[in-house]
Amino acid sequence: MKLKGKIISLVIAILVISIGSITILSFIEMKKLLRDQIDKNMLNIADSFASTYEVKEYLKGNKAIPIDLLNSEIEKARIKTNVEFIVIMDMNGIRYSHPDKSKIGERFAGGDEDRVLSTGEQYISTGSGTLGTSVRAFAPIYDDSNKQIGSVAVGMLYNKFDNEVYTKMYKFIPIILMGLILGISGAIALSYNIKKSIFGLEPEEIALALKQKETVIENIKEGIIALDNNGCITLFNGQAGKVLHLKENDIGKPITDFTYESMALKVLNSGKSMTNIEIKVRPGVNVMCKYSIIRGFKKQILGLVVTFEDLSEVRKMAEELTGIKKMAWSLRAQNHEFMNKLHTISGLIQLEEYDEVIKFVNVIVESKKNITTIISDKIKNVSLAALILSKYSKCEEARINLIIDDDSRVIKLPQYMTSEELGSVVGNLIENSIDAVKNDGTGEIYMKIFEEDDQMKIMVKDNGCGIPENIRNSIYNIGITSKEGERGFGMYIVKKIIDEAKGTIKFKVDNGTEWDISIPMRRS
Repeated sequence: MKLKGKIISLVIAILVISIGSITILSFIEMKKLLRDQIDKNMLNIADSFASTYEVKEYLKGNKAIPIDLLNSEIEKARIKTNVEFIVIMDMNGIRYSHPDKSKIGERFAGGDEDRVLSTGEQYISTGSGTLGTSVRAFAPIYDDSNKQIGSVAVGMLYNKFDNEVYTKMYKFIPIILMGLILGISGAIALSYNIKKSIFGLEPEEIALALKQKETVIENIKEGIIALDNNGCITLFNGQAGKVLHLKENDIGKPITDFTYESMALKVLNSGKSMTNIEIKVRPGVNVMCKYSIIRGFKKQILGLVVTFEDLSEVRKMAEELTGIKKMAWSLRAQNHEFMNKLHTISGLIQLEEYDEVIKFVNVIVESKKNITTIISDKIKNVSLAALILSKYSKCEEARINLIIDDDSRVIKLPQYMTSEELGSVVGNLIENSIDAVKNDGTGEIYMKIFEEDDQMKIMVKDNGCGIPENIRNSIYNIGITSKEGERGFGMYIVKKIIDEAKGTIKFKVDNGTEWDISIPMRRS
């Protein structure tokens, strides 16, 4: 049976059982209440007739009241009160009234009248008489001297009593049927809603899809984390657990407990998926993330799936490729520079300016010696030194003067910053300056990097066009740039790296742009 049929059948069964149980209990309770009410009414009728003057006088022997008249009045009262019989009897059980006049003068039938005649009690009993099995109420009759002179019996046939109960219950049948109809309609609507919520899948199909996806997820090299709409972890695969150090009991905890970033919460709040976002998980571990919103059939946000790739391996390959690229660039720049200088030397020789040739060669040698000394002797981080050298070569080729301060020195890195991150900061700042200055020989870039008071200081200054005023307040936002093309990521990355290292970054625009960065060497 399909899920929809199971739901409808289950709800109908629950309705039938619950409504049926309520109906049976109501019938039993109503029968009891109705019986108590009828018993009370019959006792009241019996007690009323037991205190009637005419009845007492007739039983005392006052023959001035004809028996037919007495029986006629009693019959009128019987019909009015809707009982089966009202019988007046003396202490011997002889009837003085009865619906069947032929029974008058005969002894009361049933045997349950002895109690009232012998003890004078009021009570209810059941007995079989001339009219059939009936429920009877007995009340004693006393004269003025408080002597019992007879009793009154008021009765109702059992079948009439049951008819009274059934008549009352019939009024509930439309309500019961309406309840069943509404319940069945609700079951159908519920089953339809549930099927729609699970995209029309059967439980077996859901189980198969779940197992298939679990297998696929566990065999993917990328890390995958599923979050609910509050940003708490609901699922993760083995690679995600390895990178983020997650365990099974971490399910249900906020994702912010395991990363430095809260980008997942921002994506959930915005309702927009994002791709290619670099997140720092912990010192030395960065991941590239893709955030995909999960929506229900009503387009409501149910949660978020984060897929990410550990950049460690990617960066190892990138470093190799970048190193080759930097080497090729440096060789190309040096070749271009070497050819220009050879042409200059050749021209000076042809002009027989031999002293100028010697001076020119000495300047070149001294310049190369200075930059090599600064970079190799004072910048101890190999990656950063290679980056600065490649930028220097690029500036030389572009006829831009890159000045590296003699007091620059890098012995060790800040505690929570990798060489790749420091290189990203320095490289982006120099690249921005290269784009900003002129390449006609007047462009100049000044750079200094050093330690001071447990802070790493980075200063980059150029004499370029400066940052346009309209983007100065949003320069660190992603996508903000004064250049053409798909740019605007550099300063966003720089600001993010510095914020993660708990550093500060400032800039001022005055005949160019000057950047001042301070990063703590240690953090508590």
